[in-house]
Amino acid sequence: MALSIRRVCLRRKLNFLYIKNRDVIFPSFNSVRNLRGSRIGRELDKTEAKFQQLLKNLKERTQKTTLNTAEIPESILKPVIEKENIEAPVKVEDAPLDDVQRRLEAKITPLKRLTYVRQLERKYNKSLSLLRMFGEKLRTLKMPIALGSDKLPCPVELMLPSPLIEAYRNQDEFSIGVGPDGNPKTVGFFLEKQLDDVKFVCVSPEEVVIIKESHKEFLKDFQDYISHSSLSANLTLDDGGHWKSVLVRSNRAGDLMGIIIMNPQTLTKKELDLEKESLRKYFETVEKNYNLKSLYFQACSLSKCSHDQAPFQLLYGDSSITEELNAMRFQISPESYFQSNTQAAESLYESVKKLCRVNESTTVIDIFSGTGPVSLTFAPHVKKCIGIEPCVQAYNDAKNNAVINNHHNVEFIHGSPDNLLREVLYQDYYNDLIVIINPSRVELSKAALRSLRECKYLKKIIFISNKPRSAVDNFIKLCKPSGADSYIGKYFVPLLAVPYDISPQTEHFGLIVMFQRL
Repeated sequence: MALSIRRVCLRRKLNFLYIKNRDVIFPSFNSVRNLRGSRIGRELDKTEAKFQQLLKNLKERTQKTTLNTAEIPESILKPVIEKENIEAPVKVEDAPLDDVQRRLEAKITPLKRLTYVRQLERKYNKSLSLLRMFGEKLRTLKMPIALGSDKLPCPVELMLPSPLIEAYRNQDEFSIGVGPDGNPKTVGFFLEKQLDDVKFVCVSPEEVVIIKESHKEFLKDFQDYISHSSLSANLTLDDGGHWKSVLVRSNRAGDLMGIIIMNPQTLTKKELDLEKESLRKYFETVEKNYNLKSLYFQACSLSKCSHDQAPFQLLYGDSSITEELNAMRFQISPESYFQSNTQAAESLYESVKKLCRVNESTTVIDIFSGTGPVSLTFAPHVKKCIGIEPCVQAYNDAKNNAVINNHHNVEFIHGSPDNLLREVLYQDYYNDLIVIINPSRVELSKAALRSLRECKYLKKIIFISNKPRSAVDNFIKLCKPSGADSYIGKYFVPLLAVPYDISPQTEHFGLIVMFQRL
């Protein structure tokens, strides 16, 4: 009887993770290994062997296919280019200096000449290399974690593909400078040019396949406007120029938001007002092949300005556009963060929801909540969601989105996680707690990570990163042994990783890593 009770207690400590769509159980075997040689350890050897066989089967299945091709539309599985062009991605230095469109393709879409399956294989292998590096760093920290024969710190799921591989970007930022034809106010992307007296050349994105046609059409109209303007382009802060850049955002319904950024230099308020009025009249009257829903203006004298530093001023149309994601509506303002690939974000957030295994007693803390897609995805299935967002525009959008989607168990808080996280985490009723971290531009600070480590209720963290290489440092700090570098509280261990493709045709990929306390 006593032995049976001990088995039950030990089983609870193993913290099984059941993934429904794979029918696989992943336990942590470190607790079992520590007990080997004892009576309980010997009794459980057979059970561990069964789990090891499950993991072996998973590994064999993963080796057969690293890609879930069943989820990829047939139309994008087929090669779309000549056979001889798919062997390697293009490099900028391989293209002639005078072939600017080819060089721009090499810079913006280096994987364009690979089939999509080959692109995913390449990114999947990169994600494995990154995770092996992470595992090796954990080993050097003497973490009580055993690396597998593949040197991975945890099982790795199949890569989540993107439903679209062309014209998928819902937000783009373009520069203004001297074009290949000498036009001093060309709108596009900068390429380095080591000829003549011009160091950089600005190339139009007309042949970049990942950019929507509506974005390109808007750029053409904007370039036509500034070509007739007496104001010059602003290449450096002190060159006296004015036209800095233009941002374009859109939704899947075809609504478009244009954001024009200018360096005011010595222009008076009256002169700026006249320019804004001229822009408004032009875009109200020009014959358009796109649905311009909003037009904004920002007078920014720095290299880049937030809304607090230089407010976005609405010149024309509505104050926001509305995007649909997983049957929910999201209000998006000029500065609000939203995943750049809406269709891929849908499968991403659904996968995160499946991983978490939430219930009606669960509280979800959504760090860097943006406009609220993670919180609102979880809201119907949990007790409460709390989003923390430092950007005031995204915070306001998130609050409105909760109302729009009729979710009343969601609370959004404006401010930095450094200052708010400790207070939010230390609520007595958060006994079934999950934290989801989804940074857009910055990773978590040491203060925020310490708050996570010190929270005794917190058992599980889901980290979503579009830039996983820069997130590895955060991963390590979550897993450091207690007491290292002033961290207190029990460490986390990685249990599962899921790579995903948010940016087809490019080298960029994302990574979901699930951490848990054992």
